[in-house]
Amino acid sequence: MKNCAGSSSYFTWLNRGKESLAVDIKDESYKRMLKNLIASGQVDIFVQNLAPGAAQRAGFGSEELRKLNDRLITLDISGYGETGPRSHYKAYDLLVAAEAGLCAVTGSPDEPGRVGVSICDIAAGMNGYAAILQGLYEREKTGKGSGYKVSLFDTVAEVMNVPLIQQMYTGEAPKRVGLRHPSIAPYGAFETKDKRNILISIQNEREWVKLCEDVLNDPQLATNKQFDTATNRVANRTALDSTIQACFSGFLADDLIQRLLDSGVAFGELNSVEGLQQHPHLRKLEYKTEDGTPVAVAAPAVIPSPEYVGDVPALGQHNEKILHEFRHLID
Repeated sequence: MKNCAGSSSYFTWLNRGKESLAVDIKDESYKRMLKNLIASGQVDIFVQNLAPGAAQRAGFGSEELRKLNDRLITLDISGYGETGPRSHYKAYDLLVAAEAGLCAVTGSPDEPGRVGVSICDIAAGMNGYAAILQGLYEREKTGKGSGYKVSLFDTVAEVMNVPLIQQMYTGEAPKRVGLRHPSIAPYGAFETKDKRNILISIQNEREWVKLCEDVLNDPQLATNKQFDTATNRVANRTALDSTIQACFSGFLADDLIQRLLDSGVAFGELNSVEGLQQHPHLRKLEYKTEDGTPVAVAAPAVIPSPEYVGDVPALGQHNEKILHEFRHLID
């Protein structure tokens, strides 16, 4: 979907600052060029996420490529790994999220939900990035490359460890509670007089007392037997949430925010994507799409300050330049 100045938002986000070469790896001349390039030692990293077995069938299996260049670092990304009963399955973000139980703990009590971004794809990519960095570090010590394999399923299963451990050792998984938390209360969004939603997340008894005394103006609530411990607050969540909502609905959001700030109680506002666009802490990178249109995206957290990293290429935009540079490897 071309929803970013004539380009796909995914393509714009992920391909800034790159040169784009588009070739058919089934074409023997291009296959020879790529293999010769790898064998020449000019390639540090090879990443592929083709369908299961496709890279090997095309002659680009990671083990084979590392024999051509023993300093090469390879990364294979798959849905379910290379062994096991589902290793041959095609895999997309939501399908893996559902298989790994993520949807079972996401959404409302009435219906499972999808995380609003492609979290499985993104997290698997981040794991792959970490693996490549490890490979580069190891190569500095040993002089040899290495191969890494990341699957979407392993990635999501690892981040599911808290509910998984709870299921394994208690026989019960956390319930879906929307913006609430299965084992913390008060926790969630409450509407203000001007229809904005403020979230609180009371993590300890000190914050609970501060909320009651300084925000709700009800010190006795802190010692009410229904709410005097974390366990009791969770058990009586409905009554507790009603009490807090009744108070918050009497405040304008800005006044409530100031009161929360003064009390030292943690909070956040339920923002829209438009609100993110206007957020005072949003750092942006600016560049141009393939047709020269200026665009901006949120800067990665690892960049200390926004900086220019290069424009977004059209698919195959640099074919002539790259093929000319490596033309001697085709023959």
